[in-house]
Amino acid sequence: MSTVSWPAFPDDYPTVEDVGAILRARTQDDHDDELGLFTDDTRPTEDEVNKLIQQAGLPVYTATGRLDDLTCTMKDQVQGSAKYWISLLTAMLIELSYFPEQVRSDRSAYVYYKEMWDDETTGFTTLIDAVKECRAGELEPDVPGEGTDTPPDPSWAFPEDIGGMVGWQTRF
Repeated sequence: MSTVSWPAFPDDYPTVEDVGAILRARTQDDHDDELGLFTDDTRPTEDEVNKLIQQAGLPVYTATGRLDDLTCTMKDQVQGSAKYWISLLTAMLIELSYFPEQVRSDRSAYVYYKEMWDDETTGFTTLIDAVKECRAGELEPDVPGEGTDTPPDPSWAFPEDIGGMVGWQTRF
């Protein structure tokens, strides 16, 4: 294993094991045994996957900005989601760069990964929305209220009206 120099905040990047969990079929060694992670004996190797993780992280973090400074209660989930999307994009890059003939012949998972990425309801844009809500202080967990079956106030509920710029008695 060699050391990879990360361009920024390395704790926010997924590991080769994270990518291997998504792209398990590509973690085969020279004996066609699935290892579940990338090593020096897989194609691509661990170092090559680390480089692709860096490349996949750039567009994700360009879209979201740094995530190590989030303060909402769901920050760990948002950061975990970013790692997932980087892992998925890395898997797509592996499919495109190491197995392009299989992508063209529909023998690759790339098409399905791309559909997951692009999905309007559950795709990558949900991460961008979650980051925006977290930065605005609006992202809270969906858990029932204490001792009741009633969920807490939604994140878009009106703030308490104490006068000023927000509320029904806006003063300019």
